[in-house]
Amino acid sequence: MAVTLKDIAERTGVSPSVVSTVLSGRDNGTFVSETTRRKVLQVAEMLNYTPVRSGRPRGSKRLRRQREEHFIGVWDPDYGSATAYYVQKLQASLRQHSTEIGAESEDDFGLRMLTADDLPRLDSIGIMGLILLSASLLPREAASATIPCVMLGEVDNPPRELVMVHIDNFGAGREVAEYLWGLGHRSIAFLAPGAHPRVTRQRYHGIKSVWIKRQADPNLILPLQYDTKPAPSERDQVRREILERFNPSASRHNRPTALVCDDEHIAAVAAQTLAEVGCRVPAEVSLIGFNDTPRIAESLIPPLSTVRFPVEQLTKTAIEQLYLLHDEQIPDSPEARDIALPGQLIIRASCVERSRAS
Repeated sequence: MAVTLKDIAERTGVSPSVVSTVLSGRDNGTFVSETTRRKVLQVAEMLNYTPVRSGRPRGSKRLRRQREEHFIGVWDPDYGSATAYYVQKLQASLRQHSTEIGAESEDDFGLRMLTADDLPRLDSIGIMGLILLSASLLPREAASATIPCVMLGEVDNPPRELVMVHIDNFGAGREVAEYLWGLGHRSIAFLAPGAHPRVTRQRYHGIKSVWIKRQADPNLILPLQYDTKPAPSERDQVRREILERFNPSASRHNRPTALVCDDEHIAAVAAQTLAEVGCRVPAEVSLIGFNDTPRIAESLIPPLSTVRFPVEQLTKTAIEQLYLLHDEQIPDSPEARDIALPGQLIIRASCVERSRAS
């Protein structure tokens, strides 16, 4: 019978996650003393267990032989309508991939949404790999597990084994800015959360690059920031930023003529707040966002211009990369583990030329 992490944990008196941390050689936030580390390695050697050295891919075949694999896990701590939409597309991509590799393949897995109770036992619940739909770092339990992980999104300083599949946020910001510049806007505000610094930074730098290229003052790109946590709520924070920057008592000359929002939900709050202070969209303020979720951006009044994410391509790539990780076929290089796909600017009625504004 194959030796498991649990066997080593029982012999050493530590948790399986600690054993995983030692044998994989990864720095995932779990502190392990040098004494414990030596003890784990000694027991592993005594039981004829081959440690996974630093740099080995997640889900090493040596470790996978110790468990049954039945499904792909999907994790999103903030489950909502967008999550359901991405899960639907992931299921379609998984069916397509299964057809391509052969329906009778032993690697034909299904999807399962994970709960918080699943996280501490990722190495024992029959999971082939993990897809994260949250633009945040891996949960501690996932970071210490031995499963392949793919994130639909991007973060700063990701674990070296993680593959990120995401939209080209710098390019998306640049495309939005090129469009607004072409409409005659020279002073714009960018409303985005502080909780996702890499995404926000990439979009902001993409926007600013257009002003720099045209030798315009980049300080005319005004960053507005809110948090995604309550107290006060995200909605209240967005309203506060809008009320402060677009206050009717402020001179119209000093107000931005366009507002770029992180997504269509934030754009909806912004549009309502702008109406309350007497700023008409798009006559006085052009409004544009990211992430063209079906039926949301189009339902706003006026319909919102957005950068549409290539969701089918993103989910298809995520599934393909997870299987490649599972089979240890992804090169250990930053370029192979950070995949950016272009978005598509969808133009609707929420933006107008400045010459047409009243």
